[in-house]
Formats: sequence, structure tokens, C-alpha cells
Amino acid sequence: MDQVLHPHVLPFFQAHGNWVFQHDNARPHTARATQDLLHRSGIQVMPWPALSPDMNPIEPFWDLLQTQLNRVVPRPTTVADLDRAVRQAWTNIPRQASNTLVRSMHRRCQAVIDANGGHTRY
Repeated sequence: MDQVLHPHVLPFFQAHGNWVFQHDNARPHTARATQDLLHRSGIQVMPWPALSPDMNPIEPFWDLLQTQLNRVVPRPTTVADLDRAVRQAWTNIPRQASNTLVRSMHRRCQAVIDANGGHTRY
């Protein structure tokens, strides 16, 4: 909460108004303290069933980032080294890659519908 919600999420929602927050039901997101803070702050959370297909295009983007990080030699040994490596890896991913992922959302959603909510290739 001190590293993400207070310094980033809450100010974003305060500055941008009526948005809906989506998360993936990871334990830190569903912890009572987190849920209470979001509720007290008036942040609407999108219902997201446990074990639902993960259709968020950020997930394959993380894979692209990991691929870039795996190429870093020498491996980062400090937090500062890791920070620099992540920032450089992020900038090395072509914008076209993220655009392609976002444009794939229609196909992803259709695949979930076709699979009646079950497993898809995504």
C-alpha cells in the first residue's frame, strides 16, 4: 500500500475522476486492508472472478519485457542496476508491440466467448 496505492493509485484516481480500477485478484490486491483503502477512497473496483481467463494485454507485454531483461549482461546485482535495466528494456520494446497487443483485444474477447469462458490460446 505504501509503495503503490498511496503514492500512485490514489493520486491518479483523485486527479482523473470517475475511473474503474481493475486488478487480477492477486493476494496483495484482495487483502482486506487494500480493499478497505480502495473503498474508503471511493475507488470503484471492477468485479473480476477468481481463476478467470487473463485477458489483460499487459501480461504478454511483461513477457516481452522479461525477454529483454534476459539479454542484459552482466546481470543486475543492485536495485539501481535493476532499475536501469528495466527502464532500458522497456524502451527497447517497439511501440508497435504494445499497439498490436491492444488491437488484439477484440480477438481475445471473442476467444473467451467462443470458449464459453474457458481456456483460450491467450
